[in-house]
Amino acid sequence: MEPEPSTLVVDGSSFQIGFRRDGDCLRASVTGVTGSLEASKEYWTLIAKETLNACLATLLVVDGTAGSSLTLAELEQFIQHLSELGLDKVRTAYVGSDTAHSWQNETAEILARERGFVARVFDIESEASRWLRHGQL
Repeated sequence: MEPEPSTLVVDGSSFQIGFRRDGDCLRASVTGVTGSLEASKEYWTLIAKETLNACLATLLVVDGTAGSSLTLAELEQFIQHLSELGLDKVRTAYVGSDTAHSWQNETAEILARERGFVARVFDIESEASRWLRHGQL
């Protein structure tokens, strides 16, 4: 029997992130409340730091947070922030569980891809993992 992969847990101001390495991919599972631009920037800054420090090529973010949606202007600021963090160079799959935020997630994906990110938004984690491993199927 293989040992359970180790998980690093990081606490933010209103959320918690569990990090687990799976081969050349970092899986970040986020819980808590992140309904503001500041909280979103904070948790993605922590994710970027872990991903880039580990020199990993792929990132899977499973978002189980609650909170209000960002405005379009805030989403644009948010994507600019991700670019400044260097995440535009990391193949990223994002799994959002809150269907109320689906428009926000789709808009963020479009804005990110327009800026050169290799990123996609998914509803199902297994599909996100498959895309990270194999690309378009």
